[in-house]
Amino acid sequence: MQLFGNQKSKQSEDATSQGKTDPDATLQLEDWLPYRLFRVSTRVADVLNAFYGPKFGLSQSAWRTMAIIANRPGVSAKEICQAGGLDQFAVSRAVKQLVELGFAQRQAGRSDRRYASIELSETGWSAFTEISDLAKRLDTELVNAVSQDELDVLNGILEKLDNASAGIVARGWRGVREEP
Repeated sequence: MQLFGNQKSKQSEDATSQGKTDPDATLQLEDWLPYRLFRVSTRVADVLNAFYGPKFGLSQSAWRTMAIIANRPGVSAKEICQAGGLDQFAVSRAVKQLVELGFAQRQAGRSDRRYASIELSETGWSAFTEISDLAKRLDTELVNAVSQDELDVLNGILEKLDNASAGIVARGWRGVREEP
């Protein structure tokens, strides 16, 4: 996999000779692994959003929140933030939207009124099932684009990339920048 462009064209050689930055030393967005992963996920998310947005009136963060609640009934907003990579504001708005649409219910904690567990309602489960059926079809279409051996390798690579990205987050940009 090519992460940075390494072939100079006549045009890029001319740019370099005119004192502009060497294209081999600059980030080529189209070849940058995080951007490539982002493009794949965004395309699929946009197709799914085109279904659940108009049909159920859900935002992307509300759908993601719904999926987390479905997999972790009784989850708190803080746990949703951690599981979904969403900020507190986005989760608060998503939960409010789900409750207003009748897809979820919030129950305040007995000992700590600031804590609320969130669960899907019967209507929420029905909507989640319909959306997740389409999501699984989209996943199947992507998975069918590669062989089982390639999928096994990809799963291993994604696990390593997930762990590496967690390490990057833990060190922050300063930690990454200071490394040789």
